[in-house]
Amino acid sequence: MAKYAYIVGATYSYIPELTAMLNSLDFVGNTADVHVLGIELPDDYVAKFSELSYTVVHHNITEEEWQADHGRSEIVCRKRYWYAAEIGKDYEAVCVLDADLIWVRDPKAFFEVAAKTGLVVGVSKEQNKVYDDPHHQFNGEWMIPEGYYNRVDLCNCPTFVDPKVWGEAFRKSWEWFITGFPETNMKCPDMDCMNIALIKYGSADRTIVLAGVQWLGTNEQLLKPYIRAINDRGLIKTECGFPVYCYHGQYYKKKWRECQVANRHHCASGYLKANKHEEVINGLDGQAKGAMNLLYSYFKKMLDYKIQIEKKNYNHPEQPYEE
Repeated sequence: MAKYAYIVGATYSYIPELTAMLNSLDFVGNTADVHVLGIELPDDYVAKFSELSYTVVHHNITEEEWQADHGRSEIVCRKRYWYAAEIGKDYEAVCVLDADLIWVRDPKAFFEVAAKTGLVVGVSKEQNKVYDDPHHQFNGEWMIPEGYYNRVDLCNCPTFVDPKVWGEAFRKSWEWFITGFPETNMKCPDMDCMNIALIKYGSADRTIVLAGVQWLGTNEQLLKPYIRAINDRGLIKTECGFPVYCYHGQYYKKKWRECQVANRHHCASGYLKANKHEEVINGLDGQAKGAMNLLYSYFKKMLDYKIQIEKKNYNHPEQPYEE
């Protein structure tokens, strides 16, 4: 068994993204174990996990379990933290993942930081949270002080932790979600649950915050001028020099890719007023399309790297697949 492990959940509709993620981990030389919380993954697909150079452990989440836990998405988005705490008992550090991440570099060093220091190592959000809503209370009590501003507010993943230090916080985040908040009859949002639990257990000054553009690239960050994705001798980095470790998105879906480029065009027109100058807006659009082509090309390479799947529409099998 390896010293470190990844925890990731995926349903049938996420098979293409999960495949690219698993293949990309193999491509970058991963040696950590990967635990897949699988919902309705076919047996013949799960059998392909043995083709990878590292150990993949499949945990079949039954319909009885996900029905009891309020649906498939609650397992893959929220209960994965409970699983990370439970599975993590046997590891020095774990990392929670989304299925639709594509790896460019091996993050082994970040596992080591989490294991050796006990620090939380996670990825920054663009807007940090102020905890002042009723659903930040439980049984009439604020879990952390009302109006608290979280300076180490993290995205859900990738998040590296030592489960011996933070496992109870992960368990608590699931407890708060599944129990709900009686005063408002509200469920705690997944990022709020994780962050509130970590803060409650002492992460405020025990967290290393990583740059989102290096690990997720959400909100079209990797399409923007100056920080867009570029090819650095076969690897991806940002135009301003940050190495990209992994990036997030629905690259298997044509409509999603087109939407990202369209969003970037609208931002350039609105924020930069670039639409007033045809040459400028065309240049910015060209940069965004070039960055998207780079990211999509790498995704396609990872999709076919080791595990092979049928190219079809996994969300709506009755509809055609658009490359």
